[in-house]
Amino acid sequence: MKTAKFENEEFMYPDRISHLSDDLLLRILSSVHVRTAKFVMSTSLLSKRWRYVWKMMPTLVYEETCPLRFEQFCVMSLPLHEALKTLNLKLTRCSGSKDTLSFPNIPSSLLEITITLNYYSPMRFPKKLNVFKTLLVLKLQGMIVLDFVDSPICFPSLKILHLTRVKFDHKESFKRVLLACPVLEDLFLRNFCEAGLFLFTISSPSLQRLSIDTASSSCYGLDDPRFEINTPFLNYLEIVDRRGHYNFLEDMPKLVEANISVHGPKKIEKLMKVLTSLEHLSLTLYPSMSSHLKGTLISKRILHLDLRINDANKFSLIMYLLEGFPKLRSLKLTKVSWLFNRDIEDQPSSVPECLSFHLETLEWIGYEGTLEEKQVATFILKNAHCLKTATFSLHSRDTEKRMLIVNDLLSMTKASASCQLVIY
Repeated sequence: MKTAKFENEEFMYPDRISHLSDDLLLRILSSVHVRTAKFVMSTSLLSKRWRYVWKMMPTLVYEETCPLRFEQFCVMSLPLHEALKTLNLKLTRCSGSKDTLSFPNIPSSLLEITITLNYYSPMRFPKKLNVFKTLLVLKLQGMIVLDFVDSPICFPSLKILHLTRVKFDHKESFKRVLLACPVLEDLFLRNFCEAGLFLFTISSPSLQRLSIDTASSSCYGLDDPRFEINTPFLNYLEIVDRRGHYNFLEDMPKLVEANISVHGPKKIEKLMKVLTSLEHLSLTLYPSMSSHLKGTLISKRILHLDLRINDANKFSLIMYLLEGFPKLRSLKLTKVSWLFNRDIEDQPSSVPECLSFHLETLEWIGYEGTLEEKQVATFILKNAHCLKTATFSLHSRDTEKRMLIVNDLLSMTKASASCQLVIY
């Protein structure tokens, strides 16, 4: 029982919180967003029952607005978290006078670390790496310098590695990082600082997912980033690129899904030569690329196609591509700013095989109901005999215009009697 005063009168009330189970207390802490180091530790003041509960939190966020300096946090607070699995560090200034992150001791239960450095001066990753043996996920963002020299295998359990705007001392640094992760399955690389100075060799027999994003050209100066890739067991590839150069050393027979957004027909032609086993392709398309897609080995295998089209392409380009994907089951069109041409083109003399026998799902994001858009939609609905669902997300928010577009879509002839039309 506890005592509280109200207008000079004392009231007795039961301390119900102290009788709750540890699991329920942890659920309460998680639901009220007190996962930062400052607030987690302050909950120990609520009651004697809560004094040690904060040490059992599975997720902890440290921000440098916390009264504890980073070095103090690592020494005084971090080792006390007995059940910690996920640690998120948000550093906004150079911690103390040191230029190297330091983790004297971390709980053996820790499985995931995210470090975000919002500071212009580089900071080195910890040199003491034996504390990371149980780590499964490591995500680094900011001017964090990586160079593992002490041990060839520093992360024996690491499955996921995400690196954003990090730095490397020299051309061997990146290779050492991968050598330190012998069972790595997921690698995400974005906007390396000074990346154009080095050749990045990605060679990993265990790697299953690879994402490379070099879209922010300001990170590379005058030099384009270069990647040499040898990942025979890859099953997912994502490349968002404006300036990079890629050399694939081996075929990737297990690769079934790719998300590609590159500039230039030569790059897409080189990529198509290694994407021969794809079933799911997401592609940012430019007019100059179409001739490099049709007739390639990839065409016959694609089942799911997601097209993001940025330029003033014509209706004929869509039909041109569909003819090259005869087994296509689902089609998604996004960013229809490409439909600028107001002239109506002649209907194709033949219907693509995928429309006659296979296409089941159509999704159109940002439909505006222009003349050319209506031509594409009319042709697909009229000839897609196996279509089950056609979904149109309208770009306009004007009520009257939306009603006109909806009525126009509803009036279109559908070859499939079972097709469900969804408009929102």
